[in-house]
Amino acid sequence: MVLLREDDNTHHESIGSVPEPSLLTVVNLSVVTFFVLLGLSMVAPILPIYAESFDVSYTLVGFVISSFALTRVFLDIPAGLLSRRIDKKRIMIGGLLLLAVSSVLAGLASTYWLLVVARMMEGAGSALYVTAANVFLAQIAGEEKRGQWMSMYMGMLLLGSIFGPTFGGVLADAFGITAPFFAYAVVAGVGIIPTLALPRLPSSRNKQESEERDSISRDIWQVLTYPSFALATFATFALFFIRTGVRSTLIPLLSANNLGLGSGAIGLVLTLAGIATALVITPMGGISDRIGRKGPLIGCLLLTATSILVLPMSSDITSLMLHMTIYGAFVGLSGPIAAYVTDVSPQDNLEIAMAMYRTISDMGYVVGPSLLGYLADITAIPVSGETHSGLISGFPFAIAAMLLIVAALALVKARDPARERRNNRVNGQEEPELRGEIA
Repeated sequence: MVLLREDDNTHHESIGSVPEPSLLTVVNLSVVTFFVLLGLSMVAPILPIYAESFDVSYTLVGFVISSFALTRVFLDIPAGLLSRRIDKKRIMIGGLLLLAVSSVLAGLASTYWLLVVARMMEGAGSALYVTAANVFLAQIAGEEKRGQWMSMYMGMLLLGSIFGPTFGGVLADAFGITAPFFAYAVVAGVGIIPTLALPRLPSSRNKQESEERDSISRDIWQVLTYPSFALATFATFALFFIRTGVRSTLIPLLSANNLGLGSGAIGLVLTLAGIATALVITPMGGISDRIGRKGPLIGCLLLTATSILVLPMSSDITSLMLHMTIYGAFVGLSGPIAAYVTDVSPQDNLEIAMAMYRTISDMGYVVGPSLLGYLADITAIPVSGETHSGLISGFPFAIAAMLLIVAALALVKARDPARERRNNRVNGQEEPELRGEIA
């Protein structure tokens, strides 16, 4: 058995004078995230169809979705480092401005590649906003209520995901397929207003000490050598893989090309899935503070894998809505994921940890749509007289389910600090030094 330390002597040191977490601050941050996800979700029902209108394959349709995250993969870590030196509010506001501008450009795109460029700009804005927001929330959320605060944040994120597809579908049907992009620009701009009222936070480390003692690469290595952090972020990779590969790519294509549904109906299907997720995800955060986070996450991965295998069996909108609602409820069990990653991160290096969390998550965002789009291409069932590549088969859904199962089995070996804290309190023991054992 190899014993790998998951902390050093500085793990429990103070990370600066961080304000006590307040409900108002968390709600403020959550409201802005709601606007960001509302806009992102408004384009979800129409983006694959919009990309397909440029007469491209399913693989290139998937790349339009992946290109958004491709930029985030390269910018998440720089955004985390930037949040060490610059007020996190300024970073978030810059990200929101980029989101607004890029959405307008996407709506005005005259070619496929101009759409890709606009999506990559949008990814840059998202990297700045989301990474800084994650660091901000991780710093103000204490251990005892971390699951509750972060699940509130995730719940507002999901509310945006709930309402966005329906609004986007209705806007597309009423005003044209590009209308959701312009609406996205508006809601991203509105999000700047509450962001201005957020408090200013210190860095989680003293910048001078960090620069003298550790290089950036050493900080990254410190984070990546936490075994439980690596396992938790692999689970996050898998969840993002299916979120964008299945929910945002395969489902709209299956709905439009296999079942003949329009933008409004596709938006409704995605909204129902979002509602089911939101109903489960918010209470799961508070529950995980009491029972631990690993168990619900393993259950989420296995149950979601099962529901994904059923999705391509949908024969009409009624069965698709039922299957997507079940899928959404199982995804909701992932509510503790952000709190879990924070639990198993080095607390004196949160900016890097959250940036790495975002980077690994976004790798799933990049790989999912492109890989599953390619698999949909090579296994598509041709239809005579149709302009699309063919009917979506069950094969790409099966590959996505296999990835979730592997992630669940890997997560079994990870630690669960929240459960350990609860057990120690029950047994009247002091909290032990954080370590990670991998057999």
